[in-house]
Amino acid sequence: MLNPLNRIPKILYLVYWGAAEPLGQSLVLPSVARLAKSGVNVTLVTFEKPEDLAHHGKVAKIRAFLEERGVYWIPLRYHKRPKVPAKIFDILQGCASAIMARLRVRPDIIHARTFIGGLIGFILARLLRVKLIYHNEGFYPDEQVDGGIWKANSLPHRIAKFLEQQLYAHSHGIIALSYRARKVIEQLPAVRRKGIPVIVVPSCVDLDHFLWSPPKSLIRQDMLRFVYIGSVGGRYLFDKIGRFVAVASREINRIHFRVLTRVEPDLIDSTLQASGLPAGSWSVASVPHTAIPQELSYQQVGLFFLAQGISEHGCSPTKIGEYWASGLPVVTTPNVSDTDDIIRREQVGVIVKEHSDIEYRRAVQELRSLLEDRGLPLRCRRAAETHYALEPACERQLTLYQSLISWTTPLVTRSRV
Repeated sequence: MLNPLNRIPKILYLVYWGAAEPLGQSLVLPSVARLAKSGVNVTLVTFEKPEDLAHHGKVAKIRAFLEERGVYWIPLRYHKRPKVPAKIFDILQGCASAIMARLRVRPDIIHARTFIGGLIGFILARLLRVKLIYHNEGFYPDEQVDGGIWKANSLPHRIAKFLEQQLYAHSHGIIALSYRARKVIEQLPAVRRKGIPVIVVPSCVDLDHFLWSPPKSLIRQDMLRFVYIGSVGGRYLFDKIGRFVAVASREINRIHFRVLTRVEPDLIDSTLQASGLPAGSWSVASVPHTAIPQELSYQQVGLFFLAQGISEHGCSPTKIGEYWASGLPVVTTPNVSDTDDIIRREQVGVIVKEHSDIEYRRAVQELRSLLEDRGLPLRCRRAAETHYALEPACERQLTLYQSLISWTTPLVTRSRV
């Protein structure tokens, strides 16, 4: 909580996601709501996909949620194509809207989340002469290479790497998603020379939303239930996940694979058919974020496979925290964020070391042994509470805010609903 002798920090919170899309629902809204509850004056700028803006009821509900908590929201329209001009246009409209927001409340700090959000924040911080926090959300240029979008050392990759280095060098504070990423950032010459503070805030889970209870009797013991949440393709190796589940279906009497995604069901079905998974052993649904905890309460194992490359240690998969918060172990590939260390130390998952049927069979046998441990669900929940809890992460951000601002005006207490 804020020191009562301090004044209310005014934060312009920029993120290149939509508040209506899954990442906005799971990561942005809970964070800004918790910051506002702690006494921060937050102006939130997001970029909403046209199809989400068309759902007026959803937009109205988000606005009411934020207004109730004292957050002023500026939803801008996201533009996808043509890619480079669209990004430039979004940067310009983000800058213009944020400057208008400054006329309402002059910010102390611009908290810029995501790479494009960071570029907008970088420009604005210099124009408005305020301090900048870059919330990097992973090593974006390298993610584009690992996802097969750019080639390593291509012109787009080099330009993005240069811009990323500028963001690090000219920030007053940096937020990394993992301790491994923080080590990399702290070794950058400009960061080390200037002594720029770097804190770790993973992709946190609102544990009040993901309430956990012991396994229910409705989960059949003769069937193993797998679940996957999120997008597919690029760095997300959904085809490999399909193959892993297919191997598991041969090792275990009965399985069911639940896929929760906004991707077209036909693409999911074709991928799983090609993987060799038996027909009728999977289901696909697109559900709102509010329904995810209920969905996970019926499952037993969460899945997450990421392409190995130069960006993997800089990420923090939201779905892993949500699996653990729901008492589910995770089956994952190696070197994902800080996940390896947590799994080995707290025995809350299985690491698939390579993509082969032999290794998949070994991992399935390890998973079966792990699931026999009745203490597993509680360990998973405690892992989420220790590593992915929202409140301590927001406290670290508040401490960073305070360290960057000269406090002179007494804090005004505001009532919260």
